[in-house]
Amino acid sequence: MASRNPQRERRTSRFLAGLVFLALLTPAPAHAADPRQVELGRRIAEGAELPEARTCSRCHGVLGIGRPEEGTPRLAGQARLYLHKQLDDFASGARPSEKMAPVARALTVEQRGAVAAYYASLHAIPYPGAPWGDPELLQRGGVLSAIGDEGRGIRACQLCHANAGVGIAPSFPYLAGQYAEYTARQLSLWKAGGRRNDPLDAMGEIARRLDGREIEALGLYFARVRPPPADLSSPIPAEPIPPPPDAPSVAD
Repeated sequence: MASRNPQRERRTSRFLAGLVFLALLTPAPAHAADPRQVELGRRIAEGAELPEARTCSRCHGVLGIGRPEEGTPRLAGQARLYLHKQLDDFASGARPSEKMAPVARALTVEQRGAVAAYYASLHAIPYPGAPWGDPELLQRGGVLSAIGDEGRGIRACQLCHANAGVGIAPSFPYLAGQYAEYTARQLSLWKAGGRRNDPLDAMGEIARRLDGREIEALGLYFARVRPPPADLSSPIPAEPIPPPPDAPSVAD
């Protein structure tokens, strides 16, 4: 029988209590975004409000699929409040990014909320084929996601991101189906201190204890997970928002 570690138990209890406190402080979003807000977000994403070089769809696509070859993540169906917070953080400098900061600063708070609502509404966008992965790496990523590594003080990903990384709205994003390179890069930024915009420094604390192989394993594991549509983080708008007239039905 494993011996108890009172110090680790106290640390874990404080962490979980902090998550509960954060959840209580976070305003609960309305069940569905206002269709007018979603429509405004679609127009902004298409380029109605910004110069072409700073249009959301230029990097993330009109349908939020992203462009992994350019390092841009999938946004389709991501939690609305989470997306809004990231845009605010890019604008304020809390999340440094030479590419995203000028875009976020060019938008008002209302416009950032509209863009977040639009991309959060895109639940039916297909995923690309799952990338091939070394079975040993995949297994390690799955273990870290499900149970972490207690001996090294690494908490399970699912504590915040839910089983198989489907996300817990409104604050914790989905990881399932996100591009492996993007997830690994964000973990590396947290590990190096280049990203610090989570309230409790939970990600920084975890990432600093991961080695490079484990970061790769987590990125690959989550890239292969395909969440059931009903488990995605954000509520679906009351009125369906059709794709723009000239947008492709699957890939953008």
